[in-house]
Amino acid sequence: MTRIANPVPDGPAPGGPYSASVRIGNIVAIAGQCGYLPDRSLVEGVTAQTRLAMANVEAALTAAGATFDDVISTSAYLTDVDDFAEFNETYAPFFSEPRPARTTIYCGLRPGVLVEVSVMAVLQDA
Repeated sequence: MTRIANPVPDGPAPGGPYSASVRIGNIVAIAGQCGYLPDRSLVEGVTAQTRLAMANVEAALTAAGATFDDVISTSAYLTDVDDFAEFNETYAPFFSEPRPARTTIYCGLRPGVLVEVSVMAVLQDA
């Protein structure tokens, strides 16, 4: 099977040697998305960064022919444990029941980045 990169025309360009969205067969992997605007400027605050990170995830999913309904797993990276509740409140509306599996990790991210979200999706019709 061939790995196919899916450029995300309305999202920020990757900040390194990786693709924002990759598909092999019916599996879609979305690289960690942060609260970056297309010009790579960063919005401020956990809520704003979470909303934009999720919008960037959605744009990357769309580029691969997927939606949030196809997501089976997410990984969330936060720089501060105290941001967990605010992140959850902002993140929750993006998924319907049954929600995808999720792992939340507290870590160091690039300066100013408070949230990063990556997802795996499976397309049913591929």
